[in-house]
Amino acid sequence: AGKIDTKLGEVYSEKVLWQCTTCGACENQCPVGIEHLPILIGSRRGLVSNGEAPEYLGAMYLNLERRSNIWGLGYDQRTKFVQSAQLEIFDPAKHDVLVWLGCAGSFDADFQKSLRSLFSILRAKRVTFGVLAKERCNGDPAKRTGNEYMFQELATGNIEDLKTAGVKKIVTSCPHCVKTIGADYAKFGYQVEIVHSSVFVEELLRNEPSLASARETVTFHDPCYLGRYAGKTDEPRALLTRFGAEIREPVRNRDNPYCCGAGGGLLFADKEEEPGSRISDVRFQQLQDTGAATV
Repeated sequence: AGKIDTKLGEVYSEKVLWQCTTCGACENQCPVGIEHLPILIGSRRGLVSNGEAPEYLGAMYLNLERRSNIWGLGYDQRTKFVQSAQLEIFDPAKHDVLVWLGCAGSFDADFQKSLRSLFSILRAKRVTFGVLAKERCNGDPAKRTGNEYMFQELATGNIEDLKTAGVKKIVTSCPHCVKTIGADYAKFGYQVEIVHSSVFVEELLRNEPSLASARETVTFHDPCYLGRYAGKTDEPRALLTRFGAEIREPVRNRDNPYCCGAGGGLLFADKEEEPGSRISDVRFQQLQDTGAATV
């Protein structure tokens, strides 16, 4: 047999590397248990270390370096949200859990609407909670795109702050934060219990009577990092049903969902970066095809 040359660019092009969303479907489906993602991310790491990352990732890395969030927004915006939502700074003597806001929770107005609802539920159930005075991005966008140095900078800073704050349990609405803080930070010797907000709230309300009144048709998109990686598929549906939803499942659901297309750095890519139909467009059509009124 002739020698197989496996150099990048001869077996597969560099462009292919940046099309992976790190959804985990390849590993999940592989009948012989091949772990594709460490190979892909390792190859990305080599390109990043040589300064060969795509331009859109360079801009995101700069935002993380300068402002510690993926959009490069000023920290005063997070402070305004913390104040307007009347959030307390975490104190282990006063609070049961730390709510980790993440980049979206700190800066995205639409995401903050759902967080305000979460805060209302926690207060109604007398769960005491606080937030860190300051958060950095958990580092997922850097790690999954091969910028290991930046990931370690963000991770070690966050770990130091979490340890100093005396945090024992974290609740977050971001599935990527669940995996990164719960699994990747463990490799730095930091162990903490972290749960997704849907799982936490479902447990809070499990023994209470249903609040369902009018029925509403709803379809639920399982995030890859919640359904496939964390295996949490029943809890969000139990909550939806409790509050009056008639769930219409899309194709590809639960622990084998169809990716939204934003992971692995593709959130920051231009539409032209994806060949053929864009993953997010395909998934949205699948969700629309259920005929549900709400996603």
